[in-house]
Amino acid sequence: MNKIINEKSDFPKRIKMILKALELTQSGLASKMGVSQGIISEFSSGTREPSKEFIFGLSNMEISLDWFLTGEGEMFLQKNDKSLENTQKTGLRQLPVYSEAELPDGAFVVPLLDQKLFAGSGSHLPDDDSSKALIRVPAYLSRYGDKIAALTVDGDSMYPTLRRGDMVVCDSCGWSGEGIYALRMSGSGFVKRLTKRPGKIVIISDNPKYPPQEEPESSEDIQIIGRVHCAITKVE
Repeated sequence: MNKIINEKSDFPKRIKMILKALELTQSGLASKMGVSQGIISEFSSGTREPSKEFIFGLSNMEISLDWFLTGEGEMFLQKNDKSLENTQKTGLRQLPVYSEAELPDGAFVVPLLDQKLFAGSGSHLPDDDSSKALIRVPAYLSRYGDKIAALTVDGDSMYPTLRRGDMVVCDSCGWSGEGIYALRMSGSGFVKRLTKRPGKIVIISDNPKYPPQEEPESSEDIQIIGRVHCAITKVE
């Protein structure tokens, strides 16, 4: 994160744009972010650089991290996927979440691959897509045809958005804008939040105890498999 926030950026101007767009005072934004009004004042005046927690917290308000860090693109995340119509808040982030009981009758069926995506240290991800079961997923995902499948999550780096044992349903269409993705790094499979900066891919764990990483966009060690569209999770 230090590499990210030390880049030459106009954070005070963007914070003021956020306040105007959301019709919030500094005190109102502070309340939403769980910090003091004095801290927001320091961020807004440029006397203090925004903290990692503040930057990541902006996504709770659907602010694009890519826009905030670079000034490029749209301020607000684009909700162009129907899956966002059924969104359940999960603390730091939002992800469409379905329990098995909530899946409608006649929903599209996809293979559950006999592989795991790690939200942590990673494990070898085979090139072959061997299936161990078929599961039902929301019917709108049928538009991806055979380019979509489910995989099981292990590890805790995407907590609380994803937990160990959850299943994520992702396509195999590569990059399609910032979001949560299945990816392969040095042969290991991961599920992470991704955004891009000029020439770089920023790899973000939703669990704040794991720092973000940067990789050259041209690196042969990273392959973006596809975007996660929803997660099937156990409801306790």
